[in-house]
Amino acid sequence: MLRNRFQKELETLNQELISMAALIEKIIGDSTMALTRQDKVLCERVISYKDEVNIFKAEIESKALKIILMQQPVASDLRKISTALKMITDLERIAGQARDICEIVIHLCDEDYQPTIEILPQMSELTRQMVYDCVNSFVKEDLELAAKVIETDDIIDSLFDKLKKKMIKLIKDKPSFADQAIYFLMVGKHLEKIGDHAENIAEWVKYSKSGKHKNIKII
Repeated sequence: MLRNRFQKELETLNQELISMAALIEKIIGDSTMALTRQDKVLCERVISYKDEVNIFKAEIESKALKIILMQQPVASDLRKISTALKMITDLERIAGQARDICEIVIHLCDEDYQPTIEILPQMSELTRQMVYDCVNSFVKEDLELAAKVIETDDIIDSLFDKLKKKMIKLIKDKPSFADQAIYFLMVGKHLEKIGDHAENIAEWVKYSKSGKHKNIKII
């Protein structure tokens, strides 16, 4: 009976995580759409999602702590719950990176873009997929999917290196667009950090099954 109750509470927690992740995916996509469309209104909407993200975080924290206090979970269950707590921290930080992108975009909305920025939407789409996959890997206990997320971060890093080379060339060839190039580099860096956070979530998913985080035994 107690075990059934625990499983139901854990499933509710998982559904909250999925809902939070869906919002984070939207925030990433909207921030990049705002960049490509130079849309200040969309930027402001992304920034306004901060309260909704904080509500999700608080609700999940509350549910997780209640499970720990009321159900006295065994070690394997405790790993799942502690992983959920780690995940929402990274998800919140991902939302913060997307807001930072929009703060940059606001400065760019009235400018004609000199370089093409196809690399940035590529990075954005990959990070959105990483967020989706890392949360699903947790819910489904799918370590192969978690490993895929970790591998994808290498692609993000490679795209950022490509962006850096492109922006450095722009600065050399057209110094008058140096500020714009630096802004695009900053956007790329935020997307790279989003990838790092998604990778970190995937590492915690592995921990939830093995008790090891990056080969260090925790519980």
